[in-house]
Amino acid sequence: MVIVRSCLPLANYYFIAIFTGILQEFTLQPANNSVFIIYRLAGKGDVMDAKFQAWLDDLRSNVSLEEVVSEYVPLKQKGRRFWGCCPFHNEKTASFSVDSEAQLYYCFGCHKGGTVINFVMEMERLEFMDAVRLLADRAHMEVPVRSRTDPQDGVSRDERERMYEANRLAARYFHSLLWTSEGAEALNYLYGRGLNDKDIRRFGLGASPRGWDGLCKHLQEQGFEPEILEKAGLVVRREKGVFDMFRGRAMFPIINPQGRVLGFGGRAMGDEQPKYLNTAETPIFNKRRNLYALNYASKERAVGHLVLVEGYMDTVSLRKYGVQGVVATLGTALTEEQAKLMKRYAPEIWISYDGDPPGQKAALRALDILDGQELAARVIDYPGNMDPDDFVKANGLAGFEALPRYDSTSYRLLRAKDGLNLDTQDGMTQYVLKACAILKRVKSPVELENHLRRLVNETGYDREILVRQIGVSAPAPTEEPRRPRRPMTPVLDGEILAEQALIAMLARGLIPADLVKPSDFSDEVRSTLAEKLISGENVSYWVESLPDGDQRSKALEALNYRPLPDKQEDALRMAEDCLNTIHHNRAESRKDEISRQINSASRDEKIAMYQQIMALNEDKND
Repeated sequence: MVIVRSCLPLANYYFIAIFTGILQEFTLQPANNSVFIIYRLAGKGDVMDAKFQAWLDDLRSNVSLEEVVSEYVPLKQKGRRFWGCCPFHNEKTASFSVDSEAQLYYCFGCHKGGTVINFVMEMERLEFMDAVRLLADRAHMEVPVRSRTDPQDGVSRDERERMYEANRLAARYFHSLLWTSEGAEALNYLYGRGLNDKDIRRFGLGASPRGWDGLCKHLQEQGFEPEILEKAGLVVRREKGVFDMFRGRAMFPIINPQGRVLGFGGRAMGDEQPKYLNTAETPIFNKRRNLYALNYASKERAVGHLVLVEGYMDTVSLRKYGVQGVVATLGTALTEEQAKLMKRYAPEIWISYDGDPPGQKAALRALDILDGQELAARVIDYPGNMDPDDFVKANGLAGFEALPRYDSTSYRLLRAKDGLNLDTQDGMTQYVLKACAILKRVKSPVELENHLRRLVNETGYDREILVRQIGVSAPAPTEEPRRPRRPMTPVLDGEILAEQALIAMLARGLIPADLVKPSDFSDEVRSTLAEKLISGENVSYWVESLPDGDQRSKALEALNYRPLPDKQEDALRMAEDCLNTIHHNRAESRKDEISRQINSASRDEKIAMYQQIMALNEDKND
């Protein structure tokens, strides 16, 4: 929630909120001849007010963007800018710049950019408030809170920190216990699964004591109250007292990308049930919203994908043999929340579930979840009902890399054959019906055509029959391809470049603010940016609020337009040329539009249209 107090017209803020895609909730509250404009920031989650916005300004001024960026990217200074190779895409020639005065970064290659908060969000895959907290720790600044408790869970900030600390000490306790007689059974289990001491230490694995309250007593001796341990999910309260949640299990700490222990997964020894037990939902842990080993995957940006498995040991084994990007769900089928989380870390997911029928069905369900988030997905198909752990032990990294990886449609078609005898007419018919139902979901015409060709070759059915069953229309063989229609109001590159140049000169103070108007800009982003620059606002914070994508790229591309003249006299001449280009292009676009409409107009309308064209020509010649 952001609360802005201002005497400016409501429409200005309403436009900004709608335009930047952040308006979810909008209310008005009059106060002392001013207006409180209250709206909720999508995805921000934390409650913020005007004081917090002022605090954010202090945070940005106390954290140097170039210093933060230089911890990830080697930078070299050239004038007011620092340059380096972009951390967001592969390149050999440095196109990533940091503007030390504006405190904005921008890549001229991939067009990513923003403020220091945007940079930390992108590099560490953090939500807005998590990035703010990370930078606040760096600047030794206390993050202000509007209230002592979070309205969602009734837990104070101090209690939340105590839970994190309790989990950290619990993880150390479990790990140390593994090397004692108390943890011998769990240690032998881990050895039996092919792990060595280095692997165990790498993943911080441990053992929980067999007694009823070993961990509880240990943490109480460290000063933790039973109430905090209960809220953290480390102990449970019964009629006879407080007891450890995990007893006699091999322990897997669940750690977030910032290195904080959120909870644990415990694997039972022997035949005890449940086989796997996870920390219950707590104020700092929700198994539907987290993934195991994401703390490792978050540092593996260059991999370009995540490998999704079902369990702790599959994750540990694949990583032991060199597979990167491996994460696991936490005892549940893949959830929408987990899919959204993965989308922040990689553009593609490789589903790596067990090769048996239950694993195959789970993979199909996961594909549906990933499709819902518009995430590209592939499915790794393990032979002989093997699971990832068994397969990688038998075949190593090379074997894993050689496994077939099916795109989502191909895997669905593969599974459509399960249980059918394709040597019979009935079996083939059932498969074709299933396959056509699957192909109905394919949106790309090119992809659909590829699968249709394979289905024709595979089944022997006529293409037209399959097309009719799918329910899509196919062009007749003699049909001429349609010619692309001319756009109604083309925006020429020259006009866009002219608008970008004007924005950049305004931002550098090379031209007076009253030389241009917001209406000189054809795009809403550049028009709003010009309006803010004309009024003397600091636009970097507005850029920060824009969704990462086309809108922020447009703003940053304009602010970073180059080359610019050094002298104001040259800048004024350049600005005049830019404005002439803009007005000329708009006049030409308007004349083209009138010309297209004139044939279908009435006599009186044609006379008016000709007069408009003449007026436009006169303006052009002035």
